[in-house]
Amino acid sequence: MDVTVLCDAVAVFPEPIEDALPGWSAENAAWTSAVMPGNVRAAGWWLHFHSYLVTGDSGVVLVDAGIGPAGGEAAKWLGVAGRLPGLLEKVGVRESDIDTVVLTHVHLDHVGWSADADRPRFENAEYVVQRAELEHVRGGATYERMLRPIVDADQLQVVDGETRLRGLRLLPTPGHTPGHQSVVTERAVLGGDVLVHPAQARWPELIYVYERDPARAVTSRREVLELAAASGIPIAAAHPHAALSGDVRALAAPADGSAVCPPYKL
Repeated sequence: MDVTVLCDAVAVFPEPIEDALPGWSAENAAWTSAVMPGNVRAAGWWLHFHSYLVTGDSGVVLVDAGIGPAGGEAAKWLGVAGRLPGLLEKVGVRESDIDTVVLTHVHLDHVGWSADADRPRFENAEYVVQRAELEHVRGGATYERMLRPIVDADQLQVVDGETRLRGLRLLPTPGHTPGHQSVVTERAVLGGDVLVHPAQARWPELIYVYERDPARAVTSRREVLELAAASGIPIAAAHPHAALSGDVRALAAPADGSAVCPPYKL
């Protein structure tokens, strides 16, 4: 099994870091500068938008679908457009080759390439979400734009709790959203937004202001960190510049973090 990092975009987080992470301290800032400088931009925060391509005997799986094209809501919010289709081409994968799209959760910057107008973008893929997440977003604007075309095409698979799928383990990690899930592979834990900033791996109690259930989010972070440490595999979340080892060291990544890096394998 291979896991390839696909960096859809890099953008500056549009709010002061002290507002996004209440309790942010000089210690947090110094640690991030030393361990994950690719997320540091002066007093701000480079936010990366990673999807992960998992390939092996069980098929071709895309974990999360980025911010989407220019003109989309996430692209307007961040001031950048996603590049996922071109990145897939670079690694020799056609959109029609993807047979499963696992959505860690249904936020704009994770489902941006899921649908193209009124049809699923990945025409041969089964899209997988947790039932708690579906119930959380059903009827909202993101559901109508990005999930309803998938539902209407009968390409949505809803799972309840921990699930085995194509050699992967889907692990509920709620808190950021009610139905957030992480994807456990033999190469890495693909953690979505279980941590949005690398400092949350060093200080899992550091709250992100947009977590729906902060206490549960802290518990999920701790569980994922313990899993990574026990299994010896890194945590590859959506927004840190690089994956983090179980003992909270950054793995090597191409580029300095201020721009979209080329696809690379974990």
